[in-house]
Amino acid sequence: MSVEALLNTQISSGRVALAARVALSQCSPDTECPIYLEALDQALEDEPPPYDTSVYADIYEKAALSGRWMAVSLITNAEREGDGAKRLWSLAACSPEPTVQHQLKCHAVDESRHALLYLALLDLTFPGAADPAFRTDLNRLSPKFALKHDLYPVPGSPYAKKATIDDFLQMNIAEIRTTIHHIMQRPAISMHCSPDAHTKVASIQNSLLRDELKHVAYTAVLIEQIARELPRERVNALFRKRVGDFNRITYSELGGTGLFDCSVACCARNPSCRATSQEHVVPATSNFAAPGLPVLN
Repeated sequence: MSVEALLNTQISSGRVALAARVALSQCSPDTECPIYLEALDQALEDEPPPYDTSVYADIYEKAALSGRWMAVSLITNAEREGDGAKRLWSLAACSPEPTVQHQLKCHAVDESRHALLYLALLDLTFPGAADPAFRTDLNRLSPKFALKHDLYPVPGSPYAKKATIDDFLQMNIAEIRTTIHHIMQRPAISMHCSPDAHTKVASIQNSLLRDELKHVAYTAVLIEQIARELPRERVNALFRKRVGDFNRITYSELGGTGLFDCSVACCARNPSCRATSQEHVVPATSNFAAPGLPVLN
């Protein structure tokens, strides 16, 4: 199963399950995770993610027509990647298992680099959009971790603890969700950037996607390994709960409009459920203020 299958699919629903399977297919040697995939599929059926629908994709596409929204979205991505890097760094520092510790450390280094890559996309897509002082400040969103650095728990971090299956489930869902957003972001960025920047932009995007899928895969494998020693019902229930939690985060980002208040499966059976107007609803990028950005069309 190729990455191209994920990028080129013409449907906006079913991409969550596809992303997980594509990620695992990239592992070498081939990796089978039947417990993980069964739990994921059941969770998706019980708690259908709004970000795995054509409605959400349409909302994102409309929002991304705004250059300012797209620019702030890239800054928000950088902010979230930098924050995620610090969480992972703390988890890695407290991991007693060398292999897991190394995986978490590599993940933290990736996220730290991603923060800078999203800022590079900002520069390439909207050159000069941020005033120099503000743009310099944005570089601080990345903790600039490297594999050569010694691990330490970030002071005050609630993630200074041994990672559990619950942590890996949340990482896995978050990485899949980020992958879906990344896929939607690709054509939006292409629409705003100049033709001479397309090659550099595509190179960065390919690097980001490779890493996201790698993170989906390694967390899936860890979930599979731990789940073998746990009651299947417990694993399924926890997966379902965490998918539901991320759904609620997504509802909140959409502004609590009620667009996805009932299940997506219900709406598929009853189209009238989606009578709420979608015209002015856009996914929130975050509360990050960007005073150094001019008004972009």
